Amino acid sequence: MINIIANTTSGKGRGLKNTKKIVEYCMKKGIPYALYFTNRAGHACEITRSLTQSGEKTTVVALGGDGTFHEVLNGIVDTENTYLGFIPSGRGNDFVRTYGANLDPIDALEDILRGETQKIDYIQVGDKRCLNVCGTGLDVAVLKAVEGKKSTLTYYLALVQCLRKFTPYTVTIEVDGKKEDYECIMVGACNGKAFGGNMRICPVAEINDGKMNVVLITWPETNNIWPIVAKFLKGDHMDLPITHHYVCDSLTVTAPYPIELDGEIYEDRKLECKIVSGGINTFVPKKK
Repeated sequence: MINIIANTTSGKGRGLKNTKKIVEYCMKKGIPYALYFTNRAGHACEITRSLTQSGEKTTVVALGGDGTFHEVLNGIVDTENTYLGFIPSGRGNDFVRTYGANLDPIDALEDILRGETQKIDYIQVGDKRCLNVCGTGLDVAVLKAVEGKKSTLTYYLALVQCLRKFTPYTVTIEVDGKKEDYECIMVGACNGKAFGGNMRICPVAEINDGKMNVVLITWPETNNIWPIVAKFLKGDHMDLPITHHYVCDSLTVTAPYPIELDGEIYEDRKLECKIVSGGINTFVPKKK
């Protein structure tokens, strides 16, 4: 039995279309399934919690975008006996760029049904889990600017607008117990490679290496940020002087900004992270 938690409003209708395709396929093939629809913020987390507290082996399939994946991850009660599958149905689908899930819903489902499992990492932030990228600074400002109208284009436009008026801020980071101070634009703790519709914040990140990648961006001494933005969008910024990269187990950030986890904003919460190596059971995507 697979339990499908579907956000039919995700991806400008992609969630609904993919749900219909999955249901038709399961009925045609005689695959036992249960389908749960989300209808409000936090609902996917509630459904997952109810499904994963029995202590029995349970397969939960999240159908939606990164926000849906984030909620389902945070709803898992029994991480040892829960197996989490992904059917990408969002606009950006950033997490799957690292995970490798097929964008075709039937291919993604077949990867789950094949049953080849693997363990992947996640980032623990207080009592919350983060699957892909969490951070503070410019990324939070951009997310607030595009709230309710997220798409790759609106995200890029908001990035440009926010940079025009963004003021670098003082941040103290503690990486594996060592403290550093910076005047920075943003700090990202990365399990995955990309966010914001394939902005490749950390192209070297992997979800199963047992480590967290921290990328901190400072303001350039030339005050000309625009050539750097172009490099950042393509993931060519890692060797620039304004980029500070750490590979670590833990990170604490003291900064005057809210934080975001997988694109979801959390107010009044500290970015205090640790990597949980192999913390989630999931499925191996078949390489195309």
